[in-house]
Amino acid sequence: MKKMFKIFVLLLSGLTATNSFAQQLTEKWVSCFGGTGWDEGTGILFADSTYWSVANSNSSDGDVSFNHGSYDYWLLHVDNNGNLLSEKTFGGNYADGGFLDIKQMGQEKFYIAAQSWSTNGDISFNPWPNDVNLWILQVNKQGDILWETMAGGSGQDELRDMRVTSDGGVLLLALSNSHDGDVTDHHGNYDLWLLKMDSTGQKQWSKSFGGTGLEEGGSVIQTTDGGYMVVGETDGRGGGNYDSTCNHHNPASGFLDLWVVKLDAEQNIEWQQCYGGTYSDHAFNVIEQNDGYIILGSTMSNDGDVSGLHDPPGNSENSSDIWVFKIDKTGNLLWQKCLGGSNNDDARNIFTTTDGGYMIVGSTRSSDGDVTGYHGIPGYPNYTYDIWFVKIDSIGNLLWQYCYGGVADEFLYRGVIQKSDWDYVLAIGTETTEWRCYFGTNLRPDFRIVELYDSTVGVKEVRPVQEDLITLYPNPSGNTIKLKFPGNKLLNTASVSIYDVNGKIMLSLKPKSLITTINTSRLKSGLYFVKIKNQHSVITKKIVIR
Repeated sequence: MKKMFKIFVLLLSGLTATNSFAQQLTEKWVSCFGGTGWDEGTGILFADSTYWSVANSNSSDGDVSFNHGSYDYWLLHVDNNGNLLSEKTFGGNYADGGFLDIKQMGQEKFYIAAQSWSTNGDISFNPWPNDVNLWILQVNKQGDILWETMAGGSGQDELRDMRVTSDGGVLLLALSNSHDGDVTDHHGNYDLWLLKMDSTGQKQWSKSFGGTGLEEGGSVIQTTDGGYMVVGETDGRGGGNYDSTCNHHNPASGFLDLWVVKLDAEQNIEWQQCYGGTYSDHAFNVIEQNDGYIILGSTMSNDGDVSGLHDPPGNSENSSDIWVFKIDKTGNLLWQKCLGGSNNDDARNIFTTTDGGYMIVGSTRSSDGDVTGYHGIPGYPNYTYDIWFVKIDSIGNLLWQYCYGGVADEFLYRGVIQKSDWDYVLAIGTETTEWRCYFGTNLRPDFRIVELYDSTVGVKEVRPVQEDLITLYPNPSGNTIKLKFPGNKLLNTASVSIYDVNGKIMLSLKPKSLITTINTSRLKSGLYFVKIKNQHSVITKKIVIR
């Protein structure tokens, strides 16, 4: 039934760390599944000490028990060492899949969603048989379909994100140019379209966002105030519910700005804002913090809100940086950072870490700039994708990075689980020959699930120093600030840096006493970040200079 290999405590071959930011992760176990067709992992979750993962598949052999026609949704259940427990496909006569994802609902059920063209098989009714529409399923742990439904209209409706809401329902973000069916407020070209369904599959409400031009979708979350936040892109042409005061950085150019829309609990727009520069800027994810939001995207700009791009601005569609920034609760930009090299770098996955920073897991085709250890095809640099881990501190500074991959393409969507700061499980597609388990006549990916961890940390992780042990005063401050340490043990290995809101280092020093006075007379009035770092911890505090 299955070809599967496990590698315990195996260091990846061919990886060399060439700078102080390099980190090496270890494969704890790895499994390969698939057939002779295209099998690409796209989503994964952890439930009852096992993994449930979804993939796009058009195989009908190997590990794939059945194919309905063209591409299917493929659901796999594996144990915590990667052994296959069960699998099942869902679909109809045409293509089913795309940005396929899986979310857990309660203890015994899952939501699975992407899009479909099919009209038979597991699809009970498709009102729009000639178009791509959303297809949403609720299944149990035995793989039985509890309900399934199509959503959309007579245009193209393509899933971009899915979230389980506080009432147990499901919220879907799509890119849509439909103007009928479930889409009742289309504004022109492609809009961002939100659809809310209850836990029984009943459609509760839908809302479109955009102007007369092009909008694209990235992510949606339900916020702690009961509202929602949508992040995507807009070309800023105006009309619809796009507000021209959004301050698009290059209107009428055809380039996109990253667009953030904050909604209240009744889906009314509270505020919206554009971020970016002259060229196209995209949004892929958002996480809420107590004091604001972290936005993860990509950029081709190096002006406006963006600085530090590693590529020539606007170079090509194959050249962009990961762009991460923080805004406050009303949309004011607090800091931003570009991460990458001279080729294409992007990411859809970001996680908080216990030191107050973030882990980004995405893809890279770069072998310079922030990127070291890129694998690629010998003689063809920057031609294929590696998976790229990027660890940043609380204001976006790069702490370490790691490339995971072989010589061919590794495909990653949202298939990442964070088990701890130092332990991640990936569901990807791989075209690397030595990683594949089935070989057809064409180079097609197999479905790879792998757990990667830092073996130098192990189970006894060093916990970061509590932030309230270190005090910074007065705040706001004038020409000097004082930094107080609780003891020599923390002081001896500490360093201090002060950054402006763009991540530029303004001051650096090594404290020599438990109460250190820092001269800030040369700093302009404004908000700054003070990073205190020792061998175990990174703590960042805000300070206002007047």
